[in-house]
Amino acid sequence: MRSTLDQPVLRAIARLAPFAALSFILQNAYNQLDAWFLGRVGPTASNALGLFMMVQIANFGVVLVLARGTQSLVGRRLGAGAGTGAALATAQGLSLAARVVLPVTALQWIFAPQILAFMGGRGEAVEQATLFLRTLYLFMPALFAQPLLDFVFQALGDTRTPFRMQLVALAVNAALNAVLVLPHELTVLGHTVHVGGLGVAGSALATGLSRLLAACILFVLLVRRYHWATLLSRAGYAWDGPVAREILRVGLPAGLATIAYSVVGVFVLQVVGRFGQDAYGAYGIGFRGVESFSFMILLGVGTATATVVAHAVGAGDFVRARRAGHVGTALGAGCMAATGAVFLLAGRPLASIYTSDPGLLDIAAGYIGVMAFCQVPQALETVYSDAMAGAGSTLRTVLISIPGNVLRVPLAWYLASGRGLGLRGVWYAILVSAALKGAGVSALYLSGRWEAAALHGRRMAEAA
Repeated sequence: MRSTLDQPVLRAIARLAPFAALSFILQNAYNQLDAWFLGRVGPTASNALGLFMMVQIANFGVVLVLARGTQSLVGRRLGAGAGTGAALATAQGLSLAARVVLPVTALQWIFAPQILAFMGGRGEAVEQATLFLRTLYLFMPALFAQPLLDFVFQALGDTRTPFRMQLVALAVNAALNAVLVLPHELTVLGHTVHVGGLGVAGSALATGLSRLLAACILFVLLVRRYHWATLLSRAGYAWDGPVAREILRVGLPAGLATIAYSVVGVFVLQVVGRFGQDAYGAYGIGFRGVESFSFMILLGVGTATATVVAHAVGAGDFVRARRAGHVGTALGAGCMAATGAVFLLAGRPLASIYTSDPGLLDIAAGYIGVMAFCQVPQALETVYSDAMAGAGSTLRTVLISIPGNVLRVPLAWYLASGRGLGLRGVWYAILVSAALKGAGVSALYLSGRWEAAALHGRRMAEAA
């Protein structure tokens, strides 16, 4: 465990951010591998990718409820010098995950085809997306546990360990994708053996198995490195009302915002689907294959900022906490300005990494070009929101982000159909909402109103 309180704010964020960003980038590389291998399977598999990505974002929203709340509480307890309390918060986060994972998985397993069809998918694309999701659901406990444990390490001031585990997991995932997704013929003792060829199911198996490995290693490291016997005790996982409520108080708004984002994404996909099944695949390439890369950099800066803020709030130093939010946001905005320039100048070459289909390339390149102008507003929204989440204040940001995301749906319909702009109208709707959210969250942070919730959360954390 390493508190950031003894370091200047910029140095503390700069120490944590690179490995946090690299960790998120490697995590996002799972998406890149999916896009690359499924693109080699065929257009139907690529179209399926555009469908199931929004379901996965919704699942991450559920995970984020627990991970964000646990991260904030662990960080604040570390700042207050309460290492035992940090261990109990981690155990309670894992316990809440165990209680949630079964019903969430069961509902999605049963209704996956209906959900995907509601999103606008048709025919074989829905079948392939359903196969991917149902295969991945076999590993749902690991998909919940691994991000939560990543966030715990980051809250402890250690971003290198999650990075190393992501590196190991990604290598395993890449090897399994190579073996399982595409068909291979091997000659063994004069006999031809057919291996792989599982398509989307192989990709899901590769993701699930590698996530399971990473989750197990992270858990063992927490127990051995920090001597957290609480994680090996049944009592640590028994319901602890004050701790669980504090995790949910912080985590629920953050997670609901992500879930709402995915629900809005479903309706946006319906608008995209009006322009053909290829539009799904191109949107998946642009959003998941390219734009998500820059967002992972931003998440790294946001995570580092949240950690520094949480330690400061735990120690009662709100001046340092406030300054950390501004410094982190300035750093994030600079990074995103650079990625925006790359998107604007090299949208088509970036899209061509994942497909050579001219139709898909045209649509994806158009999306990437417009998203270049979303990068800085996203930095303002994300890093300031993460700073407030680290302090234990998330509700106010949700009251800005959810309406801003919901606005995308009517605006996309109006610009795409009413104004005749087609898919470009959908991309413009996303840009407008991003700009409004960035401005709104910035105004909230500058107002200082989030500090009252942070003070309340600090008292609750001490009581828990």
